[in-house]
Amino acid sequence: MRLLVEIGRQGSVSAAAAQIGIGQPSASQHLRLLEAAAGQRLVERTGRGSRLTEAGQVLAARAAQALSSLGAAEEELGALAGLQTGTIHLGSSTAPGVYLLPDTLGCFRREHPGITVEVEIAASDEILTRLVSGRVQLALVGAMEADERIELSPFLEDEIVGVAKPGFAPLKNGALTPAKLADFMLLSREAGSSSQRAVDKELQGVGIPPAGRWELGSSEAIKRAAREGLGLAFLSRYAVAEEVERGDLESFRLAGRPRLLRHFSVARLAGRPFSPAESSFVATLTRCCAKQLDYAEACVASPARRKPRAATD
Repeated sequence: MRLLVEIGRQGSVSAAAAQIGIGQPSASQHLRLLEAAAGQRLVERTGRGSRLTEAGQVLAARAAQALSSLGAAEEELGALAGLQTGTIHLGSSTAPGVYLLPDTLGCFRREHPGITVEVEIAASDEILTRLVSGRVQLALVGAMEADERIELSPFLEDEIVGVAKPGFAPLKNGALTPAKLADFMLLSREAGSSSQRAVDKELQGVGIPPAGRWELGSSEAIKRAAREGLGLAFLSRYAVAEEVERGDLESFRLAGRPRLLRHFSVARLAGRPFSPAESSFVATLTRCCAKQLDYAEACVASPARRKPRAATD
């Protein structure tokens, strides 16, 4: 069953076999026995390797969940024995994965050196798909809702703010008149991004479309384009805090509109308890992110409340 899961992850029987420490002949024998038991083809060869059939994907998803539960049981037994070991298969959407997770992982590694964290970063929709399939067991996402198979536990409030090159947009007290959106290009995240979904819903509520839309593949690409005066963008305050503090970008909100708030959440399969390692990670995440919240709020505050930068020699 571990072999089947790894074929789905690695895209190759030989790579999957190497991952679990067996040879190619043994892997092929395992597959023949498993397909005989299932009564269906589970793996098919492609030009570049192997992939799971539809039946293989169904079985691999269930196998990943079962293996995760067994792994949690091993961790619980280890916790009873006073051991601090385990592996966390973590997925994260872009904003928490890039701007929150590194600091958290640094703290976590210092406190729990025996626990391994394997991380995958993608758009929220893709990460939730990987969670359901069993590819990851825990996820950090900005999605506000998910299907009934997934349980979301909010751990940090986020605000999506507008950013632009300083002086590029006609701001008044840190706010942009919504009608002015029609004069600017919108620098947009890719499809599947939960933050972009929230932005699109807000723009529909405003009822004023931007002059055009330029879809870019990452927050970093969007920030670089905004710094060059190529358009306006709406991003997580955690993504833009450093640029706003340095003066490379200025943040704004839409005049007359409520703040565009959401929460980052820890996602897991509904009804699945945290393993001891995961519980320790979530505790570290909550504690570490509280410090980042204060920093981000100070950086994107309105001009009247924004803290001045400290003088340097």
